[in-house]
Amino acid sequence: MILVCEIMFDKGAHVPVNAGLLAMIRAAFPKEDLSFFGAATHIEELKKHMGQPLAGSILWNEILPIPPGHRYSERFFPELNRIRRLLTILPKDPTSRLVLTSAFPSTVLALKIARYFRSKILPVQMVLHELSGVVGRRYRHPIHRFQDMKSALTLLGNNNIQYVVLEEPIRDTVVKSLPLLSDKIKAIDHPISPTEGTSHTVELSEPIRFGFLGVANQAKGFPIFVKLANEVATKYKRRAEFHVIGRFPNDGKPVNGTEALATKPADAQMSRADFIRCVSPLHFVVLPHEATRYTLSASGVLLDAVAWEKPVIARKIPIFEALFEKYGDIGHLFGEDTELRTIVEQIVQVADSSRYRSQVLNLRGMRKSRAPEALAAAYREMCRS
Repeated sequence: MILVCEIMFDKGAHVPVNAGLLAMIRAAFPKEDLSFFGAATHIEELKKHMGQPLAGSILWNEILPIPPGHRYSERFFPELNRIRRLLTILPKDPTSRLVLTSAFPSTVLALKIARYFRSKILPVQMVLHELSGVVGRRYRHPIHRFQDMKSALTLLGNNNIQYVVLEEPIRDTVVKSLPLLSDKIKAIDHPISPTEGTSHTVELSEPIRFGFLGVANQAKGFPIFVKLANEVATKYKRRAEFHVIGRFPNDGKPVNGTEALATKPADAQMSRADFIRCVSPLHFVVLPHEATRYTLSASGVLLDAVAWEKPVIARKIPIFEALFEKYGDIGHLFGEDTELRTIVEQIVQVADSSRYRSQVLNLRGMRKSRAPEALAAAYREMCRS
């Protein structure tokens, strides 16, 4: 039995990510019993997103998740109880494994404590989306230092545990900081949900539509996108449009100048259907992510851009640079924010339709290479190791 659990998200967040992971696991092990544990609302969205027959091949089980926003101490004991329950369900055989599709530092430590009272033979895989504290300066306060991801990964041993990151450059960065865990930290290409994607190319014509996807926060570069919209829209008027397809963060600070946006962030999370409907007319997706945050974190909105074949304008950080090196011209890379404006202005001025079509075709090839079926062999090999 393969038991997959989303212990964190209780609504629409991470539905495409989990759909891609489940489809990859099912393609890799088509004859194994596959069970998913998650919030009732999350399961409902996943079933709709995945469709039949894939959803019908999975056993669905409801649990109460512990959503983001809880403190370490508030998360640890509920996570410990959830994981203990999951470990009691799994049969003790060579093919059984537990897969946690997201994890905070408290989740990692809760798993290790739970395994002290159960067999350590059962393999566990944990997908790590964020690794704060692994690289760079750490908290000085001993309690805060104990609660970061570096402590979680290095305490109490890692027998039969694999930590999975969703891009190779992230693994490279982590292994440089934690070389003793090099055989425990695995990378796999971020899988794309099997039901998402298009083969319809939007022609590059005015107004050229630039999009910012996801939560409109500082880490993703929302203030930079707003500044860009004000500068370019003022100069080129109706030749360029700037759309935010996502929502304001719950604790976000107001950003001045949003009146320049043709589409403003929503106050609540959008349905996936509305999100896709709004993404479809875009020409480019802008990714002005903060380098410090996204050196150790995969970008889900990048996969949205790939699935819907929208060339990207992305900051020069390892996860984006590696994709350009591997898949060719899939958009534009920029360093300083002034370079971002220069690139956007050149796109508006020249509107190179030939290059645009070539970028779309490269994205189509990237999408095929990250389909769950294409990644199944690599995942099987990871499980054998």
